[in-house]
Amino acid sequence: YRAKAIESINNEFFQGVMSPSWYGDIDLWFSKYSFDEEVMVSLFRYCFNRSALHRNYIQAVAEAWGANKIQTWNDLDIYDQKQEKLKKIKNTIAKKLGKYNGLTQYEEAYIETWVNEYKYDLSIIEIALKRTTLRSTPSFEYINNVIKDWNDRNLRTPEQVNEFLEQRKKQNKDTKELQKQVKKESFEQRAYSNLS
Repeated sequence: YRAKAIESINNEFFQGVMSPSWYGDIDLWFSKYSFDEEVMVSLFRYCFNRSALHRNYIQAVAEAWGANKIQTWNDLDIYDQKQEKLKKIKNTIAKKLGKYNGLTQYEEAYIETWVNEYKYDLSIIEIALKRTTLRSTPSFEYINNVIKDWNDRNLRTPEQVNEFLEQRKKQNKDTKELQKQVKKESFEQRAYSNLS
């Protein structure tokens, strides 16, 4: 099967004249990442379609796939779907924040954490984005702190987030009322003590 996969790579991407050094690299990637034959051919197809059929790029993609535990065609399909979803979320966030030149590498890293690590979708992220309108200079750092707080509090759905925000709003209102009451009482007490 491996020999057929290598032959297929040779014919499809190198017109049958693949340099011998590639054979060693392909063998190494097979053993290092435990890719099955379809994944190995897909690796070359992915790089070929991006006009980046050179060793360093293929190695970087192979490493990324290996880090994401891709070994079978099914693993690769699931990974592609996640990447496509992530790309759509990134584009939507960039559009909503008016970043038409695209996001920086650091901003993308924040979004990847929200989606991949915290498992949040756009419905929750959008609530955080709306909260930035209250700030004069919203930053990704601020949005990240908001979302990280929600994750730390184990808020998993938009409903839970909205309920939490309502409770916080009520607490703030109650706190302000209490502060007003305390100020008023201390003023009245001071006024009385001045009379004596």
